[in-house]
Amino acid sequence: MSLDKKITKKDYKFLVELEELLYERKAEMPKGSYTTSMYKKGIDKIAQKVGEEAVETVIASKNDDAETIAESADLLFHLMLLLAEKNIPLHAVIKTLRKRHDKGNHKHIGE
Repeated sequence: MSLDKKITKKDYKFLVELEELLYERKAEMPKGSYTTSMYKKGIDKIAQKVGEEAVETVIASKNDDAETIAESADLLFHLMLLLAEKNIPLHAVIKTLRKRHDKGNHKHIGE
């Protein structure tokens, strides 16, 4: 997979829309929604699912790129679900990454 294709404003907008949807589902709890079922199971199950998806992402990374991308998408979704359950906005995580980067603390990029 090439890094020639950069993330677009449309991609960022989708992440914002997904986060909004997660909060909507939390407020409305519509029947038949996977997200609703996870919210009903509670923080422990959501956190467990994040862990499972993290492990699956690591395993997939040893295989092919398509599998790694699919598992990474699952991980990102469940992480966003966990953040929404805890009422932590995604921008708080992004701001922390930016703050670390601005201070020259590049642990987030492996330095």
